[in-house]
Amino acid sequence: MNFSKRLRELREDRGLSQEELAKLLDIPRSSLTHYEDEDDERLPRKNRLYEIADFFNVTVDYLLGRTEEKNLTETEQLFVEDSNTLTVDELQEKYKLLVDGKPATKEEIEGVKAFIRSLRGMK
Repeated sequence: MNFSKRLRELREDRGLSQEELAKLLDIPRSSLTHYEDEDDERLPRKNRLYEIADFFNVTVDYLLGRTEEKNLTETEQLFVEDSNTLTVDELQEKYKLLVDGKPATKEEIEGVKAFIRSLRGMK
């Protein structure tokens, strides 16, 4: 399922009209109409995509049709939370992080933490 179908399905599941959703997201209704048009492959800009995902409490990957899972797994949520409080060594000990089947290096784990921070900064 593509973005336009997912967005329409999520909106309808909440019982919202396009006008109501546009007001709640503070976007023009015409933008929402384009997003839901299956013949128009236009996607929202990154920040707006995050806002839509947050509004519906789903992942961006779900919105884009890359997964059928609407939410992060419990382990994924814990990892994101732990990335703020645990050291690199503690993260490695707790999660046994692997890259290509080998234990992740400190530099790789720091890169993951930096990536999570950059995603949070985009919201």
